[in-house]
Amino acid sequence: MNREYVKIFSKHLGQEFEMLVYGTGGKPIMVFPSQEGRFFDYENFGMIDTIAPFIETQKIQVYCVDGIDHETWFSKAPYSERISRVYDYEKTIINDVVPYILGEGHYGAGIMTHGCSFGAFHAANFLLRHPDVFDLGLALSGCYDIGFAANNFDDFDAFSFSPARYSSSIPADLRDKLNSDLLVLCSGQGPWEEWNEEAKTVAANLKAAGVPVLLDLWGYDVSHDWPWWKKMVVYFLDRLDVICGFHSMHRLTSEKSTEIINSFSAK
Repeated sequence: MNREYVKIFSKHLGQEFEMLVYGTGGKPIMVFPSQEGRFFDYENFGMIDTIAPFIETQKIQVYCVDGIDHETWFSKAPYSERISRVYDYEKTIINDVVPYILGEGHYGAGIMTHGCSFGAFHAANFLLRHPDVFDLGLALSGCYDIGFAANNFDDFDAFSFSPARYSSSIPADLRDKLNSDLLVLCSGQGPWEEWNEEAKTVAANLKAAGVPVLLDLWGYDVSHDWPWWKKMVVYFLDRLDVICGFHSMHRLTSEKSTEIINSFSAK
C-alpha cells in the first residue's frame, strides 16, 4: 500500500500541518482523529489495516489529517482564544487541505468525512457546514453538542459548531446544497456510548428539514471502542461502494442518497 507523509504550511495556524495519505486513487476520505488525537492515530489503532482492501483496490484514498483539539475545545486558554483557533483550524482544512486533496486527481469529487468519537463531531460539522466541498459523512459514536467543552457558553460560536443545535435551523441556501449529500450517524448502545440522544436529535432535525441522513444504532453489546468501529467502517464502506461505485472523482447525488437510505431501511 502506498503511504505518504505530507506537510502543508498553514497561514491560518501559522505552522506546518501534518497528515498521512494512503492509496493512490479512489473516493477521497478525510479522517479526523479522536479527542486531542493526532494524524497517525487512525493507523496506530489498526483502522488502516482494517480498510486496506478498499485502499489497495483504489476504491478509496484516505487522508488522515491532524487535530488541534488541545488548542481549541479542550484548551485551558481563554474562551475567545479557543474559538479563534477553532476557526483557524476550519480555514486550514478548507483553504489548505481540501485544495491539496482535489489536486491529487480528485477535481470534481466530493470528499467524504469520517471520524470516531470526537472525530465524528468534526466529520459531521465539516459536512454540514461545507456541503459544497464534502458530500458524505461517516460519523461513528460521536457527540454533536459542543456545550460540554465550551464551558457551557451558549453563544453564537458554540451554537454554530453544535450539529444538535443548528440542525434545527439550517438556512435555505445551505439546505439546498445538503440535499445531494448524506450524513451517516452510527453508534452502539452499549458501554460508554453516551451521546446517542444527540445523534437522534441531529437525525430528527435533518430529516424534518429534508436533508438526507441515516441513523443506525447497533446493539446493547456494542461499546464505544475501536474493535466495534472497525466493524462499522467496513460495513458501511462496503454498502456505500456497492451502491455508489466509488472512484477518484465520485460525487454523491440526491438520487444515490435516497437509494442508500432506502437500502438500509429495507435491511
